[in-house]
Amino acid sequence: MRLAAFPLDGKWLQWAVRRAQYRLGWSGMALAVLLVAAVCLVLGWLAPLRGDIVQLQQELQAQEAASSLHPQPQRQAVASPEQALAQELAEFDARFPDIQQLPDELAVLFRLAEQHGLQVVKGEYSLSEKKQGSVRRFEASVPVQGSYQSVKALVLAILDALPNVALAELGFERGEAVESEVKTRLRLVFFIRKQGV
Repeated sequence: MRLAAFPLDGKWLQWAVRRAQYRLGWSGMALAVLLVAAVCLVLGWLAPLRGDIVQLQQELQAQEAASSLHPQPQRQAVASPEQALAQELAEFDARFPDIQQLPDELAVLFRLAEQHGLQVVKGEYSLSEKKQGSVRRFEASVPVQGSYQSVKALVLAILDALPNVALAELGFERGEAVESEVKTRLRLVFFIRKQGV
């Protein structure tokens, strides 16, 4: 059986459109036009991507060829979580001064008090240590006498100059209302290493 060839002239195209319109209706024709437009848009959008994919594949092949000619050195083995934690703890402990540096740190404290015009009265010192861990706590109760502004400046200077020191307590005592000086009790905690790292 032989199929007759339809001529591709304007009359045949008009006839095909009218027949499709008759069968589909206006809503069906609109849907068909939208479908054809969507297919054209998708094809137009994918065509440039295909060229990019080919280019990326060529670059990857070139890099693989270059790496086979020049092998890279062996990478170091990744540390286990336990090793990484031990290293971080060692770095953390190294930030604290050693027990032999404690007298120097106390000297810095007294020098700062003198620079701020404060009188250091007799103080109390104690060394406390937890059973676990590598850091000791050295507590110093330092009574000073001077103006409120000088005491405030001293506390800020201590915390700036000695990053391993924490202010645990700050107490003020004023005698008469006319006195310009206050008696202040600073309780400072020095965190120090048990031994050298």
